[in-house]
Amino acid sequence: MKKGLYRLEEYFKYHATESEKEVLRFILHDPQKVVGMDIHTLAKQCFCSAATIVRICKKNGFSGFKELKIALGNDINFSEQLHQIRLEADPNEKLPALVAKVLNANLVAIRNIYSLLDFEELEQIVIHLLQCRYVYLFGIGASYLVAKDFQQKFERVNKRTFLYEDIHMQMVSSTNLDKGDIAIIISYSGQTKEILDVARNVKLCEGILISITKYGTNPLASMSDYTLYVPTIEKPLRIGASSSRVSQLSIVDIVYNTYLSMKKDEAMKKIVSTNKLLEKKIEEKKQD
Repeated sequence: MKKGLYRLEEYFKYHATESEKEVLRFILHDPQKVVGMDIHTLAKQCFCSAATIVRICKKNGFSGFKELKIALGNDINFSEQLHQIRLEADPNEKLPALVAKVLNANLVAIRNIYSLLDFEELEQIVIHLLQCRYVYLFGIGASYLVAKDFQQKFERVNKRTFLYEDIHMQMVSSTNLDKGDIAIIISYSGQTKEILDVARNVKLCEGILISITKYGTNPLASMSDYTLYVPTIEKPLRIGASSSRVSQLSIVDIVYNTYLSMKKDEAMKKIVSTNKLLEKKIEEKKQD
């Protein structure tokens, strides 16, 4: 169940050609009207060919115009159901206004994750996670912290993971995969040289490459077998990862909870036994 509007908005801003922009303006201005059209009617309205519309669809992850219309319908229904939370603060009060700005950016990021999520792709990713022997995790800087959160969650349900903080060790680790092992690479930009080297190693080893990266065209997404997108909110020059990290952590939570829902009783038993063991260790420490 893909969503369409956010994908098209991002494509319009960063990647669309001039001929494609005319079509995108029409769709974004009145998606409800477009849902009721066939491809030839839309092409006539926008003074373009049907091939241009199909090209836009494929560049944004849709098989064709029919699938895009279904996605637009999902968007319209979702917008009607969802009330956007907005925190207000007096602009004269500098600290409350700053806090509201940060939290609103995070709220927008989380909301847009839903718009970008491809549920069929998510399901396939989790099926691979259920079937694989090992999960290799990769990330640098703030993305490493997200990968660490991923590792902590999956180790609790007895899914073996590998993650190294040192990028050189990550490079070595990326050459150790066997065919069918999973590599999850987290990179907001999808352009970091070292991360792309890791991705190439994974592909050479015939591992299954899953990326968590910003929406749009980037080298990491192009190399990946599966991609989970986060919104493109932060500017290229960042003072620190904020809404991007929140988005990535939300993706981790989504994958983990989907995994648990498929693993059901077995995973919950492992979590309960892990909790009991940790509680026992804490009690022993108190007694010491």
